[in-house]
Amino acid sequence: MEVFLARQPIFNRKKKVVAYEILYRNGNKNTYDLSINGDLATASVVVDALVNFGLGTLTSNRIAYINFTRKLILEDLPSLFAADRLTIELLETAEVDDLLVEKIAHYKSLGYTIALDDFVGNERFDAVIPYVDIIKVDFLILKSEGRKFIAEKYKPLGVQLLAEKVESDMDYQEALEWGYDLFQGYFFEKPIICKTKSISVTTFRYMEILKETMNEEPDFNHLAEIIRKDFSLTYKLLRLINSPAFYTVNEITSVNHALTLLGLNEIRKWTTLIMLRDISAEKPDELVRVSLVRALFAEKLSTFFGVGHRKTEAFLLGLFSLIDTIMEKPLFEIIEPLPLKKDLKSAMMGEPNVFHAILKLLKHYEMGNFDQVISISDQYGILYTDVNRAYLESVEEANKLYEMM
Repeated sequence: MEVFLARQPIFNRKKKVVAYEILYRNGNKNTYDLSINGDLATASVVVDALVNFGLGTLTSNRIAYINFTRKLILEDLPSLFAADRLTIELLETAEVDDLLVEKIAHYKSLGYTIALDDFVGNERFDAVIPYVDIIKVDFLILKSEGRKFIAEKYKPLGVQLLAEKVESDMDYQEALEWGYDLFQGYFFEKPIICKTKSISVTTFRYMEILKETMNEEPDFNHLAEIIRKDFSLTYKLLRLINSPAFYTVNEITSVNHALTLLGLNEIRKWTTLIMLRDISAEKPDELVRVSLVRALFAEKLSTFFGVGHRKTEAFLLGLFSLIDTIMEKPLFEIIEPLPLKKDLKSAMMGEPNVFHAILKLLKHYEMGNFDQVISISDQYGILYTDVNRAYLESVEEANKLYEMM
């Protein structure tokens, strides 16, 4: 399923982009649907920005401005973002009371930037002003006198002024004259629609599991907690433990018990394998089959290349080698948030190292470029017969494992 957001740049006085406001969209139509509940719109923006797009990709590693409703601020939704990556926009329609002021003060103490959106000078926000860093002034609503009034009243307090909905050079020049610091509007650039393929909640949990297994000291209790939240994950884990590949006479008493029997390397491998199968549900089965062959082949090759102690990572290298085709997204966007070591990511992006050599060899073998296979093998002192045997074994194992998925 495709998901949509819009982003609109925010400029400084030198017309340099310093941030992007992230806006809710539910299709290619570049307008906000007023029938959508504000809480739902904000929640959708947060989930899509963090999970489906990736915040760094969406904002080009600049600060994100996001509107938060009173309810979602009180429920601590902004805390999902790092403080240095987010400006919390408090809507002009928000009801201000001691509870909200206390929460805004809390976020300010944590280092978050606080902005008042669509501000027209309403005095009911006076209790919040001491914690506000930026006031966004709507230039469509307020004309010259109002714009000047806001500047004269609030700029001496040390608040930055952002002129939004700037639609002409005249507006821009007036904002400059009255000391506005930041600018946004059609005069500079309209919101741009961004779209991508959605990542399911289950896939997100796979990523959480993978990240935990990559920690220096993985927490089995945390892993079990993630898996228990999803019935299908629990079922797949127990089915895996009961398969011929991991057959055990022990009765499984808990998810923690199952994880202990599997071990970290196998958890990591099988989690990514099941994840790949799920995200490729609408793709030809052959893509997953080839990815599995590559994963097993790379795992076996790792020993010959002197990195057998990292064979699980070699497995992931092969498994993810077609993920850009499966997800229909640029490779760098997909692998950037993955909790993989730098040399593994570099290899996938084409930088020469031992893992890239493994990747090159397996691709050349698939294409029948045996002169290249022999050349790479000779470079690492590997017998071609060992490579050939490893590939044939990988195909046989992949066919068996594929039926278990």
